[in-house]
Amino acid sequence: MKGHKEIFEALRREILAGKYDSDRHLPSEAALSRRFGVSRPTISRVTLDLKREGLVVTRKGAASVITRFAQNATGALGLVVPGENYAEIFKPLDRRLAHLADRSGWDLIRGEIKGADPKVRAREARRLAYQFAKERVCGVFFQPIEFLKDSAMASEDIIRYFERSGIAVVLLDYDIAPPPERSRYDVVGIDNFAAGLAIGRHFVRTGAKRIAFLHRPNAAPTVTNRMRGVAAAAVESGGFWSLKGNVLFAEPDNCRAVSKFLKNGLPDAFVAGNDVAAAALGETLARIGGGAEKIRLAGFDDVEVAAKLGLTTIRQPLDAIAEVAMQTLVSRIKTPDLPPRTILLDAELVVR
Repeated sequence: MKGHKEIFEALRREILAGKYDSDRHLPSEAALSRRFGVSRPTISRVTLDLKREGLVVTRKGAASVITRFAQNATGALGLVVPGENYAEIFKPLDRRLAHLADRSGWDLIRGEIKGADPKVRAREARRLAYQFAKERVCGVFFQPIEFLKDSAMASEDIIRYFERSGIAVVLLDYDIAPPPERSRYDVVGIDNFAAGLAIGRHFVRTGAKRIAFLHRPNAAPTVTNRMRGVAAAAVESGGFWSLKGNVLFAEPDNCRAVSKFLKNGLPDAFVAGNDVAAAALGETLARIGGGAEKIRLAGFDDVEVAAKLGLTTIRQPLDAIAEVAMQTLVSRIKTPDLPPRTILLDAELVVR
């Protein structure tokens, strides 16, 4: 004899696998009761849960009807894995999404983007879009492309292909539109402005008079929001902030650009768009010397290098991001006409 949850999961998987597409009805409660060896009230409870999931419509005295959502769903979701450069922050998110998908009866199909070059990554993402459409996944988790001059255009081209194929999309980490603009797609990530504000306030509290920010060229919109948060902390404390005086638009290992920026005076603290960039900037400052190596550094994401170097950083709530992303994608699959949603979670400041 099976329990209520086991029967629910079994029927859910069968519905999403298309077992009942031909007649679009579940077997009667009497038939299901005999099949699973349980009472009618137990089957009624299972049917109610299937209805809450949007998989069936119940009518008094008639067999439950499979919904249009259930008929269109294949039971498979796609995940675009960003690749090695993002592995440390993305792998825990990947594992959590896989666990949530399995627990909820979905198959999760991973497609990894290989290569560090942004143009290669854009081509790989397009290839995965075609693959997912061919495999008839009904929803995709996608982190947009960055570090291209036309990153937003490249990402939107991929997302539009998903749309034409009837595949729902949830963007992870950031929107494809530069802030403060907003695209028409769902986004799940952290509140990057608040995260930057937290780091900026920390440095102000500990005596920093001048804070600088390293912004890599063509970086994701998250970095711009993080920079704006740091700027807000500096201004609210009575300090001065300008793009020319406080923001270095360069790669962290560009010794010439960093040296030129420092000619206007050494900042008390330097915040980079992420921990890896902060670590690379630290190496550049050490090569420059002259006191530059003593500038306090901070980043975002709390990857391994942050703990190793003692960087102040922001820790992302990856489990919560995965859970909210899963809920958001499933609701988008069920109700495609929902207005676009941006769900930003709080992140933890880690002081080192």
